[in-house]
Amino acid sequence: MAMHFSRTRRSRINGDDSILPLTNVVFLLLIFFMLAGSLASPQAFDIQPPVSQSEAQARRDGLEIQIAADGEIAVDGQPIELDALEDRARTALQADPDLALRLKADGDGDATRVVAVMQALRDAGGHKLRLITLAPD
Repeated sequence: MAMHFSRTRRSRINGDDSILPLTNVVFLLLIFFMLAGSLASPQAFDIQPPVSQSEAQARRDGLEIQIAADGEIAVDGQPIELDALEDRARTALQADPDLALRLKADGDGDATRVVAVMQALRDAGGHKLRLITLAPD
């Protein structure tokens, strides 16, 4: 005696149903890249650092201090006066004593301004100072 199984009818899949997961993935990727792109520290000035002789890549952690060609100073993208820089750095260093300070100065700027900023950072208790430069061609 032969057994016969009845075939179940497959419902037709609508073509629009298969595109919905793809659309969700595209939007999630879009959101991810928008957030990842905005995590870079803001630039208060257009700074062209001097060219380095070293091939090593700079680390991006720590407090970034920027000095423009005209001598303006910014900390993490926010303009600040030299007098207030020491207090700002001291506050950040009290929260994290091992905090690295990253100094990004314009190559056409005044060297005495850079030295004054370095002295203010030293007076605030900064022991780790990284000078940001451009990689050689």
